[in-house]
Amino acid sequence: MRMILIVEDDLGIQETLYDLLTMKNYEVKQAYTIKETLNIDIHDIELIIMDIQLPDGNGVTLCQQIRQVSQVPILFLTARTDEETLVEALNAGGDDYISKPFRVNELLARMHSISRRILKNKDVIETNDLYIDIKKYHVFKQQQEILLSAIGYEILFLMVQNQGVVVTRERLIEFIEERTGNYIEDNTVSVHMKRLREKLGTYQGMDYIETVRGIGYRWRSI
Repeated sequence: MRMILIVEDDLGIQETLYDLLTMKNYEVKQAYTIKETLNIDIHDIELIIMDIQLPDGNGVTLCQQIRQVSQVPILFLTARTDEETLVEALNAGGDDYISKPFRVNELLARMHSISRRILKNKDVIETNDLYIDIKKYHVFKQQQEILLSAIGYEILFLMVQNQGVVVTRERLIEFIEERTGNYIEDNTVSVHMKRLREKLGTYQGMDYIETVRGIGYRWRSI
């Protein structure tokens, strides 16, 4: 998840969110009203953080309008805590909500949770310069196909569907054995992970997969 749209009329919250997300290397677009939001091409947006109360209308209604053309994840910000409003927001197509005033770590956790849920339900994932078709076992980097071993594909699929989450070596072994039906030794994971990294190369000078020493691996959010 790299491009985020913030729909919020409170200038202080807009500034806080912009600074936070750009510091985390997200690209950010901003809108302050429903009218401004509807004038933005949302096809490149990967998450919308939206206030329920906007100067020219209701964010729930805006969510319904967006759902007519896009299934982009929507995280509501709201100062309202009544059950009726929150249920209405989720029924309109919202993926989650967070109450104001919000804590930064909670906001980031909810964003990552939404991202993981969306990725696990997708057959095709595009991340940075990679195009990954999980169903067809196709991987492309800058339109050039990357050929992997059977185990390499399985490692890649598990990692990319858990972006930002540490995947333990034990979980990797368990997953590969479930998918292939073969017994896997710990050293085998190391060998295939090394080959996978070599095949994927780098993006902006960094490896896609980072080692969390003594625990496992994490797909890096670049």
